[in-house]
Amino acid sequence: MAEYTFLFPGQGSQKPGMGKALYDESESARDIFNKADNTLKDCSVTSLCFEADEEELRRTENTQPALYTVSYAVYQVLAERGIEGDVYAGQSLGEYTAVAASGFLSFEDGLRIVRKRGLLMRDCDPERKGGMSAIIGMEGEKIESVCKEVGDCYPANFNSPNQIVISGLKDKVKIAAEKCSDLGAKRAVVLNVGAAFHSPLMEDVAKELGKELERVQWLDGHGKIISNVTAGLTDEPSVIRENLIQQLTKPVLWSLSMQRLVEEGHLQYIEAGPGGVLKGLFRDISRDAKVYGVEKLGDMEALS
Repeated sequence: MAEYTFLFPGQGSQKPGMGKALYDESESARDIFNKADNTLKDCSVTSLCFEADEEELRRTENTQPALYTVSYAVYQVLAERGIEGDVYAGQSLGEYTAVAASGFLSFEDGLRIVRKRGLLMRDCDPERKGGMSAIIGMEGEKIESVCKEVGDCYPANFNSPNQIVISGLKDKVKIAAEKCSDLGAKRAVVLNVGAAFHSPLMEDVAKELGKELERVQWLDGHGKIISNVTAGLTDEPSVIRENLIQQLTKPVLWSLSMQRLVEEGHLQYIEAGPGGVLKGLFRDISRDAKVYGVEKLGDMEALS
């Protein structure tokens, strides 16, 4: 069987009804959803995934445990069929799914953490002063230069060579986006988020999340995690934990991470979860890589 690298999506990939087909088809997937409902006492993950509308599901405190559970359930069904990998990667929130799938955290502890992460991120900016915009079709160095010039605005997600998200105070993000457009960016898209994620403005959230990550039991996992923060591979639990804390205040180096994996010969990927966002980003990262999107049992037929 081919060797795969596992990819787990982040916020933005969620959709109403996600995971329902897999839940109906697979007993092991049902077990994961039931385990999620029994683990969280303040919300029903199953109801969020299957019954919530787009607006409710978009709220970060709901998106995070719901998407984590769906992606983990997909991985669990794949692993049951003998499909596992030696490298696990997740974009932002998805890094938590990667850490749990590779065994460094239990599913339950990972779920509790992402629920707490969502609540902290929801409450960190009650006056909604922070914001984010995606800059399409502009070099990273130019975007970084604009952010430094404007101030209180930072590159937050290096998603692909063609797409970089900036984050910071909402008025400064707007100014920076306009400057990028003037300098030749193809588009600047305001993101529907409630704060300046992956920027220094998330320092207080990172401190609180760090306390949560220190309380849970870290395990000896299998395979390696490629970090959003460093774009480096590690299997050291203490390093993985620290990288997850720093992820809130530092940019997500997704494009560089994927480029490094391709250069090291990783050419077969499975995006476990809904949306196909990561598969789409690969079009601008590498044409040599093959990415299989898996959300339900029928999607697995393409895997060898």
